[in-house]
Amino acid sequence: MIQEAQFSRNQRDPSPNLKIKKDHKSQQFSSLNTSHQSLDQQYQYPEEGKLLNFIIEIEELQQKSIFNLKLISFSLEDVQQKLAITDDPNNSQLRRQWQYHKHYYQEFQYSLKNENVHLGNSLQNQKISQNLRSRMVDWMIEVLGNYIDTTTNSTFFRSVSIMDYFLLKSNIQYSDQHLHLIGISSMFIATKLEDIYHIPLEDFVQRVGHNKYSILKVKDMEKIILETLNYEITFPTILDRLYHLFYQCFSLNDDPNLQNILEASIFILKMCLHDYSINFFHANTLAATSFFYSIRDFVIQKDYENQDQILDQFINRITQISEIDIFDFNQCQVKLKDLINSFKKKYPDLQNLNKFS
Repeated sequence: MIQEAQFSRNQRDPSPNLKIKKDHKSQQFSSLNTSHQSLDQQYQYPEEGKLLNFIIEIEELQQKSIFNLKLISFSLEDVQQKLAITDDPNNSQLRRQWQYHKHYYQEFQYSLKNENVHLGNSLQNQKISQNLRSRMVDWMIEVLGNYIDTTTNSTFFRSVSIMDYFLLKSNIQYSDQHLHLIGISSMFIATKLEDIYHIPLEDFVQRVGHNKYSILKVKDMEKIILETLNYEITFPTILDRLYHLFYQCFSLNDDPNLQNILEASIFILKMCLHDYSINFFHANTLAATSFFYSIRDFVIQKDYENQDQILDQFINRITQISEIDIFDFNQCQVKLKDLINSFKKKYPDLQNLNKFS
């Protein structure tokens, strides 16, 4: 059970039903100190919720009155109905929507399988310390947390991914003093890519960077990042892989209990991004273990009987969807548990994960 963090908080994600905290907007956030001492498969539909139905059946047998974890039905009749809609000329709008979602999902599946960007060794050719990178990740949470009404979790994960990918691909060796500007420019690129109303460049210069870098400096670094990456900045992030897992297991279900599992998984992944060493695991493995950790914590809290059987079914399903080796999954589980239990001790000065989650 997760002891070091409370996972019942609501945090921003694509679900419009989640509460959004706006009280941070008026707060002033610190400028990042960059000194070394102080820096600071073919197209497939999701299965029909066999795992959750299995849990419900067990509870019904025990005659317990608990919440109902329903999954969206995706029976043969539903598929036939959808196919009928696509053939009905009187439902052109529904037909277009169905075709759009079908092709979008196909493209997303292709992207997850073929656009594998491993970011675990991003500092191997750089003179940037792991501790400084951790502080940058934490500072990004603070910066984007002050724009929570216009940014999403996707913006944060895209920002870190762009920064790490740039440091991995760059032939130029950067040091600690450069990371502040790289981080600001990475966030500027990410917000323009992910947000409908992106954070203005002037805000990054004045409010975020406290005029340490000019508009020209930020734009020049943006250009360097994009050209170094050959403008390949839309690859799936670890958050995209988590959303894929959630959708495959639970479909488009907005049940509060399932949303809590999703939020807990996102919180854990943010924690993982602070830690350089755990990111040597493949993104699929990290997303899978974080997702399972949240599910296991939930099952234990609810005090289900036959917990081992329930969790084994989840492990089989999650590893199957993620196409990961069970040995890597178990190894990552060990590392993840250690990180969760030691995070506050390992990073005592990094408070923004709790503050803005």
